[in-house]
Formats: sequence, C-alpha cells, structure tokens
Amino acid sequence: MDTDAALPTRHIDRLTERLAACLDEGDGPAAANAAVVAIRSGPRSWTAGLARGGAAPPPVTARFLVYSITKTLTAAALLRLCGQGLIDPDAPLDRWLPDFAAADRMTLSQLLSHRAGLRNYGGSPAYHAAVRAGETPWSEDGFLERCRATDLFAPPGREFSYSNIGYLLAKRVLERASGLPFAQALDRELFAPLSLTGWSVPTERGDLSGLWTGPSPYLGGKDGPPADVAALYHPGWVAHGVVAATARDIAGLIHALFADGLLPGALAARMQEAFPVPGTMRGRPWVEPGYGLGLMVERDGQAGPYWGHTGGGPGGSACAYHFPARAAGDEPVTVALFTDGEDNDQAEWMTVEAAEILRE
Repeated sequence: MDTDAALPTRHIDRLTERLAACLDEGDGPAAANAAVVAIRSGPRSWTAGLARGGAAPPPVTARFLVYSITKTLTAAALLRLCGQGLIDPDAPLDRWLPDFAAADRMTLSQLLSHRAGLRNYGGSPAYHAAVRAGETPWSEDGFLERCRATDLFAPPGREFSYSNIGYLLAKRVLERASGLPFAQALDRELFAPLSLTGWSVPTERGDLSGLWTGPSPYLGGKDGPPADVAALYHPGWVAHGVVAATARDIAGLIHALFADGLLPGALAARMQEAFPVPGTMRGRPWVEPGYGLGLMVERDGQAGPYWGHTGGGPGGSACAYHFPARAAGDEPVTVALFTDGEDNDQAEWMTVEAAEILRE
C-alpha cells in the first residue's frame, strides 16, 4: 500500500474489502487474478495491490500496458498543442498529413472522436491470426492499406466508428506538429510537467520484459493454454502506439488534466463534449455512453458524469476515469485500475465501485 495524504480509514477498509470481492467474483479464463488500484481524491492519494486467494499482489510500482488509455494521452497532448496555437482542431488535416489522400476531408476533432469515417482492424481475422502467431507487426502504412483508410466508409462527422487507425493518424499529427517522436511529445506535454519518469512507450518485444501481465487466453487461442505475453506479443500490434506505466502515474496524470489545470479549462471541457455511442454495452456499467476527444464519457446524469478510457489487450485490462465533484464541498476523484486479466467489464465495474465508495 502506498499513500501520500491518506484517504480516510473507512474508505481504505471498504475499498480493500470490495475490490478484493470483485476480484474473487471474476469468472472464466479472462478474469483477473490480481490488480493494482490508484486513487486521487482531491489532494489525497492511495495505491494498493490486490490478489485472489492470498497470493502475493503486484507491487504498487508495477508497470502495465495501458492499451487504449494511450488514446486519451495522445488526445490530451494534441489539445495542449491546440492551446499553444500550433493546431486548429477544426481545420482540415492536409497540412499535417499531406501524404494521406483523405486528409483534406477530415479534422483533428473528427479523428479524436472516432467520427472521421475510418475503418478498424479489430474485426479482421488476418490481424488476429498474425498477432496470435507472434508475427512482426504490419507497418503504419500497412495498417492503413489493410483498412482501406483513404476509402472512407462515411463522410467525416456523420457516424461514430471506433478506429485505431484514426489514432495512428493522430499520432502522426502529434509528431509532426510537435517536431518530436511520439514518446518525446508525450513526455514534453504530459509527463515531464508532472515530473513522472517511470513510464515508457514499448516498441519492441524486449521492451515488455519486466511489465506486469497475466497469461493470455487470447494469445493462446481457442484450444491452447494461456500464452506468455512477453514471449509472444509485439507492442507494435497497437497501431497507434502504447504506453506502459504505473497505475499511480496514470491516476495522477488524468487527475492533473481535469482537476489541476494541466489542460486549460476550455480545452478540458471540449475534450469532454461527447456524442452518443450507438448500441448497447451489455455487462458493462455504462448507462448512456458517449465519446468525446479521446475520452469515453458517461452521459447519464445519475450514473455519471465521468470520463476517461478503458484499455485491454493480451494479458491485461486497464481503466482510468475521472469523477468530478457532484456538489459544493465534494472532492473530484480519479481512479486508475489495472488488472492481469482480459475481462474489461470486470475492470470497469471495479473502477466504478471504487469511485462510488469514495463519493458516499
């Protein structure tokens, strides 16, 4: 356990008890056996490792792949550049993506809100077969070609469609507008101002050594045993790049964005403006889901509001959400929770449970 200005004992006791129960309630091969949770509540913080059945929990300093939480970090870094006048979020992107034929038809805000008319590779059998076989990832241009990126399926701005290649293009915009490689741009805009140094952007298989992951049923395939993530997975299969970090650092960063002014107020508000996400999310805590600029947003006034992102991939699930103060005198709460299981639903429920305990 790790604390700065400590949470009240009643909260710590209830958090420990309830989150441990959530772990025990997990069922099936994708369920987590261990987790690290980090909480910021106003000036207070608390971080703890949890594990089932008396097993040794992960250390609070364990680093996890945050998977699609990287989208939130990319969007926040880009919005900081918007605040500096380097990028117009509503202008066509051909200035920054002159090598992408459809760039003059879409804006940064459309890319970041998954409304640019771009497809995804998540449903591609060829993608999943290549990942499970331990193959070398496709190049950035290879991802774009296989997703027919320049053949937009709908006019930009019309439809929501979750797209990792949209964030591959956003990563290119960030690198070109900042003049820095991806990791250095994230560092300058987000991590360095908070003096956070224990994170990285893995780009090779060997970079996964030392990260906390569980055995992966996904990589093992339908008939095989769970596979060792570090031995088989290549982080380049996350086309838009992926950050590895501690839960505490991610909780602190998300809290800084929305409670401590790391992102100017008008831009933080713009980031939260969410369009409805069509369809239902059975088994997950969402009541009225929306998507803003790099943010998953609970739009329902009773269940929320709250915003952040869920990430998931081989060997882990990651959640980081900010719950603003509900009334005068309340403290905003940020929860980052990383598990060694591939059940994203379980991680989301644990995150919401933690926030509700703190807001009682």
